[in-house]
Amino acid sequence: METVYSSARGDTLQTELAELGRQTAVDGLLLLATPSVDVTTDGFSSILRSLPVPVCGGLFPQVIVDGERHESGLLAIGLPTEPTITVVSELSDAGVDLDASLPTNGADAAFVFVDAYTDPDGVQSLIDALFRTYSVGLNVVGGGAGRLHDEGPCLFTADGVIEDAAVMAVVDQPMGIGVRHGWEELAGPFRVTDATGGTIKALDGEPAFEVYRNAVETSTDTAVRRESFFETAAAYPFGIGRLDGEPIVRDPFAVDDEAITCFGPVPEGEFVTVLSGEPDALIDAAEQAADTARNTGADTDSTETLCVFDCISRQLYLRESFDREMRAIDTPAVPMVGALTIGEIANDGTGHLDYYNKTAVVAAVSEDA
Repeated sequence: METVYSSARGDTLQTELAELGRQTAVDGLLLLATPSVDVTTDGFSSILRSLPVPVCGGLFPQVIVDGERHESGLLAIGLPTEPTITVVSELSDAGVDLDASLPTNGADAAFVFVDAYTDPDGVQSLIDALFRTYSVGLNVVGGGAGRLHDEGPCLFTADGVIEDAAVMAVVDQPMGIGVRHGWEELAGPFRVTDATGGTIKALDGEPAFEVYRNAVETSTDTAVRRESFFETAAAYPFGIGRLDGEPIVRDPFAVDDEAITCFGPVPEGEFVTVLSGEPDALIDAAEQAADTARNTGADTDSTETLCVFDCISRQLYLRESFDREMRAIDTPAVPMVGALTIGEIANDGTGHLDYYNKTAVVAAVSEDA
Protein backbone atom coordinates (compact mmCIF):
# COMPACT_ATOMS: atom_id res chain seq x y z
CA MET A 1 0.00 0.00 0.00
CA GLU A 2 1.46 3.33 -1.10
CA THR A 3 1.58 6.02 1.60
CA VAL A 4 2.34 9.70 2.04
CA TYR A 5 3.03 11.34 5.40
CA SER A 6 2.87 15.12 5.21
CA SER A 7 2.97 18.21 7.39
CA ALA A 8 2.01 20.42 4.45
CA ARG A 9 -1.11 22.60 4.30
CA GLY A 10 -3.32 24.19 1.69
CA ASP A 11 -2.35 23.86 -1.96
CA THR A 12 0.80 21.87 -1.18
CA LEU A 13 -1.15 19.23 0.75
CA GLN A 14 -3.76 19.09 -2.00
CA THR A 15 -1.03 18.50 -4.60
CA GLU A 16 0.62 15.74 -2.55
CA LEU A 17 -2.66 13.89 -1.99
CA ALA A 18 -3.75 14.28 -5.62
CA GLU A 19 -0.41 12.87 -6.81
CA LEU A 20 -0.85 9.85 -4.55
CA GLY A 21 -4.41 9.37 -5.78
CA ARG A 22 -3.26 9.37 -9.42
CA GLN A 23 -0.72 6.59 -8.94
CA THR A 24 -1.48 3.44 -10.90
CA ALA A 25 -1.57 1.24 -7.78
CA VAL A 26 -3.96 3.55 -5.90
CA ASP A 27 -7.74 3.35 -6.34
CA GLY A 28 -8.81 4.95 -3.05
CA LEU A 29 -7.44 6.87 -0.06
CA LEU A 30 -7.62 6.48 3.70
CA LEU A 31 -6.71 9.78 5.35
CA LEU A 32 -5.60 9.69 8.98
CA ALA A 33 -4.95 13.18 10.36
CA THR A 34 -3.73 14.50 13.72
CA PRO A 35 -5.06 17.55 15.61
CA SER A 36 -2.27 19.67 14.10
CA VAL A 37 -4.32 19.63 10.88
CA ASP A 38 -7.17 22.14 10.97
CA VAL A 39 -9.82 19.96 9.39
CA THR A 40 -12.69 22.37 10.13
CA THR A 41 -11.66 24.90 7.48
CA ASP A 42 -13.34 25.23 4.09
CA GLY A 43 -9.90 24.72 2.58
CA PHE A 44 -9.55 21.21 3.99
CA SER A 45 -13.04 20.26 2.82
CA SER A 46 -12.14 21.59 -0.63
CA ILE A 47 -9.10 19.29 -0.66
CA LEU A 48 -11.33 16.31 0.13
CA ARG A 49 -13.75 17.21 -2.66
CA SER A 50 -10.93 17.62 -5.18
CA LEU A 51 -9.29 14.21 -4.80
CA PRO A 52 -9.36 11.97 -7.89
CA VAL A 53 -10.31 8.72 -6.06
CA PRO A 54 -12.82 7.74 -3.33
CA VAL A 55 -11.72 8.88 0.12
CA CYS A 56 -12.62 8.46 3.79
CA GLY A 57 -10.86 8.73 7.13
CA GLY A 58 -10.72 10.74 10.28
CA LEU A 59 -8.88 12.83 12.85
CA PHE A 60 -6.99 10.90 15.56
CA PRO A 61 -4.79 11.82 18.55
CA GLN A 62 -1.72 10.38 16.80
CA VAL A 63 -0.81 8.52 13.61
CA ILE A 64 1.64 5.66 13.02
CA VAL A 65 4.12 5.96 10.16
CA ASP A 66 6.82 3.34 9.50
CA GLY A 67 6.29 1.94 12.99
CA GLU A 68 6.67 5.29 14.76
CA ARG A 69 3.94 7.47 16.26
CA HIS A 70 3.48 11.13 15.35
CA GLU A 71 1.44 13.83 17.10
CA SER A 72 1.34 16.06 14.03
CA GLY A 73 0.81 15.76 10.29
CA LEU A 74 -1.43 13.67 8.06
CA LEU A 75 -1.01 10.10 6.82
CA ALA A 76 -2.55 9.13 3.48
CA ILE A 77 -2.79 5.41 2.71
CA GLY A 78 -3.39 4.38 -0.89
CA LEU A 79 -5.84 1.50 -1.29
CA PRO A 80 -4.91 -0.85 -4.15
CA THR A 81 -8.52 -1.71 -4.92
CA GLU A 82 -11.40 0.72 -5.36
CA PRO A 83 -13.32 1.00 -2.07
CA THR A 84 -17.07 1.23 -1.65
CA ILE A 85 -17.48 4.23 0.66
CA THR A 86 -20.50 4.35 2.96
CA VAL A 87 -21.44 7.23 5.27
CA VAL A 88 -23.84 6.68 8.17
CA SER A 89 -25.02 10.11 9.33
CA GLU A 90 -26.72 11.04 12.61
CA LEU A 91 -25.46 7.92 14.34
CA SER A 92 -26.97 9.01 17.65
CA ASP A 93 -30.46 9.09 16.12
CA ALA A 94 -32.19 5.89 17.24
CA GLY A 95 -34.55 6.13 14.25
CA VAL A 96 -31.81 5.64 11.63
CA ASP A 97 -32.15 2.33 9.72
CA LEU A 98 -28.53 1.23 9.91
CA ASP A 99 -29.04 -2.07 8.12
CA ALA A 100 -30.38 -0.27 5.06
CA SER A 101 -27.35 2.05 5.10
CA LEU A 102 -24.79 -0.73 4.62
CA PRO A 103 -23.72 -2.08 1.21
CA THR A 104 -24.51 -5.74 0.60
CA ASN A 105 -22.09 -6.44 -2.24
CA GLY A 106 -19.44 -9.01 -1.41
CA ALA A 107 -15.94 -7.99 -0.34
CA ASP A 108 -13.10 -9.18 1.88
CA ALA A 109 -12.64 -6.40 4.38
CA ALA A 110 -13.69 -2.98 5.60
CA PHE A 111 -12.13 -0.03 7.40
CA VAL A 112 -14.70 1.53 9.76
CA PHE A 113 -14.31 4.80 11.65
CA VAL A 114 -16.82 6.35 14.06
CA ASP A 115 -17.06 9.64 15.92
CA ALA A 116 -15.81 8.60 19.36
CA TYR A 117 -18.02 11.20 21.05
CA THR A 118 -21.30 10.12 19.50
CA ASP A 119 -23.92 8.31 21.58
CA PRO A 120 -22.38 4.95 22.67
CA ASP A 121 -25.70 3.26 21.94
CA GLY A 122 -25.41 4.50 18.36
CA VAL A 123 -21.95 2.96 18.06
CA GLN A 124 -23.24 -0.33 19.44
CA SER A 125 -26.18 -0.23 17.04
CA LEU A 126 -23.72 0.16 14.16
CA ILE A 127 -21.66 -2.80 15.40
CA ASP A 128 -24.83 -4.90 15.66
CA ALA A 129 -25.92 -3.87 12.15
CA LEU A 130 -22.51 -4.76 10.72
CA PHE A 131 -22.70 -8.21 12.26
CA ARG A 132 -26.29 -8.79 11.11
CA THR A 133 -25.36 -7.77 7.57
CA TYR A 134 -22.00 -9.54 7.16
CA SER A 135 -21.70 -12.01 10.08
CA VAL A 136 -18.12 -13.35 9.93
CA GLY A 137 -17.87 -12.93 6.16
CA LEU A 138 -16.31 -9.46 6.33
CA ASN A 139 -13.11 -8.64 8.21
CA VAL A 140 -13.52 -5.27 9.93
CA VAL A 141 -10.90 -2.96 11.47
CA GLY A 142 -10.93 0.68 12.52
CA GLY A 143 -11.72 2.80 15.52
CA GLY A 144 -13.01 5.95 17.13
CA ALA A 145 -11.98 9.31 15.71
CA GLY A 146 -11.73 12.64 17.50
CA ARG A 147 -9.56 14.91 19.57
CA LEU A 148 -8.70 13.50 22.98
CA HIS A 149 -10.41 16.22 25.04
CA ASP A 150 -12.64 18.01 22.55
CA GLU A 151 -15.71 17.06 20.52
CA GLY A 152 -16.30 18.29 16.98
CA PRO A 153 -16.24 17.25 13.31
CA CYS A 154 -13.68 14.47 12.93
CA LEU A 155 -14.64 12.15 10.04
CA PHE A 156 -13.68 12.66 6.38
CA THR A 157 -15.71 11.97 3.27
CA ALA A 158 -15.52 13.18 -0.33
CA ASP A 159 -18.08 15.83 0.66
CA GLY A 160 -16.18 17.26 3.63
CA VAL A 161 -15.77 16.79 7.39
CA ILE A 162 -18.63 15.49 9.55
CA GLU A 163 -19.46 14.46 13.13
CA ASP A 164 -21.97 12.16 14.88
CA ALA A 165 -21.44 9.64 12.11
CA ALA A 166 -19.53 6.64 10.83
CA VAL A 167 -17.63 6.13 7.59
CA MET A 168 -16.76 2.78 6.03
CA ALA A 169 -14.48 1.75 3.16
CA VAL A 170 -15.22 -1.78 1.91
CA VAL A 171 -12.32 -3.27 -0.09
CA ASP A 172 -11.48 -6.47 -1.93
CA GLN A 173 -8.26 -7.05 -0.02
CA PRO A 174 -7.49 -10.21 2.00
CA MET A 175 -6.85 -9.30 5.63
CA GLY A 176 -5.77 -11.18 8.74
CA ILE A 177 -6.68 -9.60 12.09
CA GLY A 178 -5.30 -9.88 15.62
CA VAL A 179 -6.96 -8.36 18.71
CA ARG A 180 -5.41 -8.50 22.19
CA HIS A 181 -5.07 -6.21 25.21
CA GLY A 182 -3.32 -8.02 28.10
CA TRP A 183 -5.29 -6.42 30.97
CA GLU A 184 -5.99 -8.71 33.96
CA GLU A 185 -8.75 -8.84 36.59
CA LEU A 186 -8.11 -6.80 39.74
CA ALA A 187 -11.50 -6.77 41.49
CA GLY A 188 -15.09 -7.91 40.92
CA PRO A 189 -17.19 -9.00 39.20
CA PHE A 190 -19.87 -6.36 39.79
CA ARG A 191 -23.29 -6.37 38.18
CA VAL A 192 -24.24 -3.22 36.28
CA THR A 193 -27.59 -2.39 37.88
CA ASP A 194 -28.11 1.10 36.41
CA ALA A 195 -26.55 2.36 33.19
CA THR A 196 -27.34 4.47 30.15
CA GLY A 197 -25.14 4.18 27.08
CA GLY A 198 -21.57 4.45 28.35
CA THR A 199 -22.51 5.90 31.74
CA ILE A 200 -22.53 3.51 34.71
CA LYS A 201 -24.67 4.83 37.54
CA ALA A 202 -24.79 1.83 39.88
CA LEU A 203 -22.88 -1.41 40.45
CA ASP A 204 -24.46 -4.11 42.61
CA GLY A 205 -27.11 -1.55 43.53
CA GLU A 206 -24.54 0.88 44.96
CA PRO A 207 -23.25 4.17 43.52
CA ALA A 208 -20.78 3.31 40.77
CA PHE A 209 -18.01 5.73 41.78
CA GLU A 210 -18.10 4.50 45.38
CA VAL A 211 -17.82 0.85 44.29
CA TYR A 212 -15.03 1.63 41.82
CA ARG A 213 -13.05 3.70 44.31
CA ASN A 214 -13.32 1.04 47.01
CA ALA A 215 -12.27 -1.68 44.55
CA VAL A 216 -9.14 0.18 43.46
CA GLU A 217 -8.12 1.48 46.88
CA THR A 218 -8.66 -1.91 48.54
CA SER A 219 -6.58 -3.76 45.95
CA THR A 220 -3.81 -1.20 45.35
CA ASP A 221 -1.98 1.72 46.96
CA THR A 222 -3.70 4.14 44.57
CA ALA A 223 -6.03 6.86 45.85
CA VAL A 224 -8.98 7.58 43.54
CA ARG A 225 -9.93 11.26 43.54
CA ARG A 226 -12.52 13.04 41.43
CA GLU A 227 -10.21 15.87 40.39
CA SER A 228 -7.64 13.45 38.93
CA PHE A 229 -10.02 10.72 37.84
CA PHE A 230 -9.00 10.65 34.16
CA GLU A 231 -5.33 10.09 34.98
CA THR A 232 -6.04 7.43 37.63
CA ALA A 233 -8.66 5.57 35.61
CA ALA A 234 -6.18 5.12 32.75
CA ALA A 235 -4.56 2.39 34.87
CA TYR A 236 -7.80 0.72 36.03
CA PRO A 237 -10.36 0.20 33.26
CA PHE A 238 -13.49 -1.93 33.39
CA GLY A 239 -13.77 -5.30 31.69
CA ILE A 240 -17.03 -6.77 30.36
CA GLY A 241 -16.76 -10.53 30.71
CA ARG A 242 -16.91 -12.97 27.78
CA LEU A 243 -17.02 -16.75 27.97
CA ASP A 244 -14.50 -17.47 25.21
CA GLY A 245 -12.01 -14.62 25.11
CA GLU A 246 -10.44 -11.65 26.82
CA PRO A 247 -12.96 -9.30 28.44
CA ILE A 248 -13.98 -6.27 26.40
CA VAL A 249 -12.26 -3.27 27.96
CA ARG A 250 -14.22 -0.11 28.71
CA ASP A 251 -12.19 3.01 29.36
CA PRO A 252 -13.63 5.24 32.14
CA PHE A 253 -12.79 8.89 31.54
CA ALA A 254 -15.16 11.07 33.59
CA VAL A 255 -17.06 11.05 36.85
CA ASP A 256 -20.19 13.13 37.51
CA ASP A 257 -21.52 12.85 41.06
CA GLU A 258 -21.58 9.04 41.48
CA ALA A 259 -21.79 8.12 37.77
CA ILE A 260 -18.78 6.98 35.72
CA THR A 261 -18.76 7.57 31.96
CA CYS A 262 -16.80 5.30 29.60
CA PHE A 263 -15.90 5.35 25.93
CA GLY A 264 -18.24 2.71 24.55
CA PRO A 265 -21.49 1.21 25.82
CA VAL A 266 -21.81 -0.70 29.10
CA PRO A 267 -25.17 -2.53 28.99
CA GLU A 268 -27.28 -2.73 32.11
CA GLY A 269 -27.31 -6.28 33.47
CA GLU A 270 -23.75 -7.11 32.38
CA PHE A 271 -21.05 -8.13 34.85
CA VAL A 272 -17.89 -6.03 34.90
CA THR A 273 -14.56 -6.33 36.64
CA VAL A 274 -11.95 -3.69 37.42
CA LEU A 275 -8.77 -4.46 35.49
CA SER A 276 -5.11 -3.63 35.90
CA GLY A 277 -2.16 -4.14 33.60
CA GLU A 278 1.58 -4.71 33.82
CA PRO A 279 3.49 -3.02 30.98
CA ASP A 280 5.23 -6.22 29.92
CA ALA A 281 1.90 -8.08 29.72
CA LEU A 282 0.32 -5.34 27.60
CA ILE A 283 3.29 -5.23 25.24
CA ASP A 284 3.33 -9.02 24.93
CA ALA A 285 -0.39 -8.95 24.08
CA ALA A 286 0.18 -6.41 21.30
CA GLU A 287 2.93 -8.62 19.87
CA GLN A 288 0.56 -11.61 19.98
CA ALA A 289 -2.06 -9.57 18.11
CA ALA A 290 0.47 -8.87 15.36
CA ASP A 291 1.50 -12.52 15.17
CA THR A 292 -2.15 -13.58 14.91
CA ALA A 293 -2.79 -11.08 12.13
CA ARG A 294 0.19 -12.25 10.11
CA ASN A 295 -0.63 -15.92 10.61
CA THR A 296 -4.35 -15.71 9.74
CA GLY A 297 -4.12 -13.76 6.48
CA ALA A 298 -5.37 -15.26 3.24
CA ASP A 299 -1.80 -15.77 2.09
CA THR A 300 0.79 -15.55 4.82
CA ASP A 301 3.60 -15.56 2.25
CA SER A 302 2.35 -12.53 0.34
CA THR A 303 3.73 -9.04 0.87
CA GLU A 304 1.63 -7.28 3.49
CA THR A 305 1.11 -3.93 5.12
CA LEU A 306 0.41 -3.90 8.85
CA CYS A 307 -2.44 -1.50 9.63
CA VAL A 308 -2.45 -0.84 13.37
CA PHE A 309 -5.23 0.78 15.37
CA ASP A 310 -3.95 1.00 18.93
CA CYS A 311 -5.64 2.85 21.76
CA ILE A 312 -4.40 6.30 22.75
CA SER A 313 -5.11 5.44 26.39
CA ARG A 314 -2.58 2.58 26.17
CA GLN A 315 -0.01 5.16 25.18
CA LEU A 316 -1.07 7.47 28.02
CA TYR A 317 -0.75 4.59 30.48
CA LEU A 318 2.48 3.04 29.17
CA ARG A 319 4.12 6.42 28.50
CA GLU A 320 7.72 5.86 27.35
CA SER A 321 7.15 2.08 27.32
CA PHE A 322 4.60 2.48 24.53
CA ASP A 323 7.40 2.79 22.01
CA ARG A 324 8.35 -0.75 23.06
CA GLU A 325 4.82 -1.79 22.07
CA MET A 326 5.29 -0.24 18.65
CA ARG A 327 8.59 -2.08 18.22
CA ALA A 328 6.98 -5.35 19.34
CA ILE A 329 4.41 -5.06 16.54
CA ASP A 330 6.76 -3.74 13.87
CA THR A 331 8.88 -5.89 11.59
CA PRO A 332 11.52 -4.66 9.11
CA ALA A 333 10.06 -6.68 6.25
CA VAL A 334 6.55 -5.20 6.41
CA PRO A 335 5.47 -1.52 6.32
CA MET A 336 3.49 -0.49 9.41
CA VAL A 337 0.97 2.36 9.42
CA GLY A 338 -2.14 3.33 11.35
CA ALA A 339 -3.44 5.52 14.15
CA LEU A 340 -3.84 5.80 17.89
CA THR A 341 -7.61 5.76 18.26
CA ILE A 342 -10.25 6.53 20.88
CA GLY A 343 -11.67 3.01 20.92
CA GLU A 344 -11.03 0.23 18.42
CA ILE A 345 -13.33 -1.73 16.08
CA ALA A 346 -12.48 -5.25 14.91
CA ASN A 347 -13.34 -8.88 14.48
CA ASP A 348 -11.23 -10.86 16.93
CA GLY A 349 -10.96 -14.05 14.90
CA THR A 350 -13.48 -15.99 17.00
CA GLY A 351 -16.68 -14.62 15.49
CA HIS A 352 -16.88 -11.51 17.65
CA LEU A 353 -17.22 -8.01 16.21
CA ASP A 354 -16.90 -5.40 18.94
CA TYR A 355 -16.01 -1.88 19.91
CA TYR A 356 -13.01 -2.08 22.24
CA ASN A 357 -11.02 0.27 24.47
CA LYS A 358 -7.36 0.03 25.52
CA THR A 359 -6.81 -2.71 22.95
CA ALA A 360 -4.28 -3.34 20.19
CA VAL A 361 -5.83 -4.16 16.81
CA VAL A 362 -3.51 -5.27 14.01
CA ALA A 363 -4.53 -6.03 10.43
CA ALA A 364 -2.16 -7.76 7.98
CA VAL A 365 -3.36 -6.59 4.58
CA SER A 366 -2.33 -8.64 1.57
CA GLU A 367 -1.16 -6.79 -1.51
CA ASP A 368 -2.79 -9.46 -3.70
CA ALA A 369 -6.55 -9.03 -4.16
